[in-house]
Amino acid sequence: MNTAVKPQKIWDIPVRLFHWTLVLLILLLWITGEFGGVDLTFSLPGKGDVYLSNMDIHALAGQGIFVLVIFRFLWGIWGSTTARFSHFIKKPSAVFAEIACLVKGRLTGHVGHNPLGGLMIAVLLLLLAAQSVTGMFSADDLFYEGPLTHLVSDDAIETASGLHHRLFSILQVLVIIHILAVFYYLIRGHNLIGAMFTGRKKMPQAEPLTFSPWWLAIISLLLPVGLLLFLRSL
Repeated sequence: MNTAVKPQKIWDIPVRLFHWTLVLLILLLWITGEFGGVDLTFSLPGKGDVYLSNMDIHALAGQGIFVLVIFRFLWGIWGSTTARFSHFIKKPSAVFAEIACLVKGRLTGHVGHNPLGGLMIAVLLLLLAAQSVTGMFSADDLFYEGPLTHLVSDDAIETASGLHHRLFSILQVLVIIHILAVFYYLIRGHNLIGAMFTGRKKMPQAEPLTFSPWWLAIISLLLPVGLLLFLRSL
């Protein structure tokens, strides 16, 4: 007997916009970082044509991720229930229990991220934060110089540049694992992709959730935007 109630709202609009914007920016970073050739020319009223090279676009995408990641950290503190770190960051014992269930072929039902998924989200956020920050201190002596390279020594720039490339390789592996996990759950009847579009998921039992107001999401976005503009002005 199907005990599923009508789909319950579990993801708010800020989390969903964050997720899909992040997906697009990571894809753009991968294309511009691995293949290149993405140049853009457009016109602005009163300024004429504006040209953005492949690395300009790569840098802007990276700085966009910087803003998004800080937004997500803030939203993880005072955002809606399922967005909060306190809701999905669990003890190691819970993570190991989730892994044991997967090994046995059992899927556990959770509102929002399960303990293993929550751990993956936390790792990805930390990695993306490090990736975006090192990018702003990186340079290749030819096509790109990060906006904060003038603040540090040449040795620091070289270290940041090397770390930036290595972190991206790790990021690619984690993204692939994340995608494979999503499709595994889809095959097993858990449509995580659809839930991240609609914000709703069928649950055997509705769980009381609270959703933070839109104005708090705007403040959470404006704060990292202001921080980025301040850093670029140094």
